[in-house]
Amino acid sequence: MKSMELALMTLTSPRSAFLELQERPRFWWPLLAMVLGVAALIAWYYSVVDIQWLMEQILSGNAQLTEAQRTQAIEHTSRGFMLGSSVIAGSVVVAVIKLLEALYYSLAGKVTNVERSFRHWLALACWSSLPSLLGILASAALLLASDTNQIGNSELAVLSLNELFFHVPFNGKGHTLLTTLTLLHPWMWWLTALGVRVWTGRSWTFSAIFALLPVVVGYGAWAAISLS
Repeated sequence: MKSMELALMTLTSPRSAFLELQERPRFWWPLLAMVLGVAALIAWYYSVVDIQWLMEQILSGNAQLTEAQRTQAIEHTSRGFMLGSSVIAGSVVVAVIKLLEALYYSLAGKVTNVERSFRHWLALACWSSLPSLLGILASAALLLASDTNQIGNSELAVLSLNELFFHVPFNGKGHTLLTTLTLLHPWMWWLTALGVRVWTGRSWTFSAIFALLPVVVGYGAWAAISLS
C-alpha cells in the first residue's frame, strides 16, 4: 500500500491502517511530512512577520532586562537568524518528540509483554500524529488570509485551546500550555490508543493507559506548574 493511501486510511479507517502497519511498519512518510510541514510554516512565518514588533512582544515580559538591553536585543536580532534558528529548532523538536514517544512505547511494551519492534512503535507515534498536519494547514491559511504582518507566535496555533476559548495573554498563567493543546489532540490520542488495541487485542482500558499515561502525567505536571 502506498503512503498516501495509508495516510488517507489512517484518517478515515484507522483500524485497517494499523492492521497494515502491523504487517509492514514504516514511519518515514508521516515523520518527514510533519518535519517539512513545520519547517515550511516556520520559514514562511518568519519571512513575513514584523521582526521588530515580534521581538518587542517576546521581550516585553522579561523583567530581568532593562529598556536599553531590550532595545539592543531587538536591534541585533536579524530576520535571517530568527528564521534559520527557528526552522532548525522546530524540525529537531518534532523528530525528537516522536523518537521519545517510540522509546516510551517500547519500554512500556517490554513491561506489559507487548512484543513489538522499535520500528513498530515509531510507526505508531508518527502515524497517530497525522492529524497534526491539519493544524499546519490551518496555520498556513491564517498566514495566507492575514492582512497584517504583526502576527504573534501563539496566533499561528489557530486550533489551540487558547486561541479558540481561553485567550490568555502572552505572559499570562497557562498561556504556553493552552497554546500547545489543540482540538486535534484528542483525535491523535484516540488514534494512539486504537493502534495499541489493534496490535495487542487487549481492552480499551489497557490500551488507553498504555498510550496516554505519559500524556496525563506530562500535561498534568505542566498544568500544576504553569497555573500555580
